[in-house]
Amino acid sequence: MSKKKAQLTFEQAMARLDEIAAILDKGALPMDDSLALFSEGAELIAFCNKSLEGAQLTIEQLFPGDGAE
Repeated sequence: MSKKKAQLTFEQAMARLDEIAAILDKGALPMDDSLALFSEGAELIAFCNKSLEGAQLTIEQLFPGDGAE
């Protein structure tokens, strides 16, 4: 993941994912450009998943044994 993406907030990453999905949904880009956007989206999804996992861990540490499984 590039340094620029690492500095994104979760909300910024989600907004960019929405942009990428809208662009790809139009289907008007050449294949190479579509693949580049798809790759960027995959990196953003990984970043968002990692952020969510970190938030979940923090909540579990704050409220241990809460039974929210």
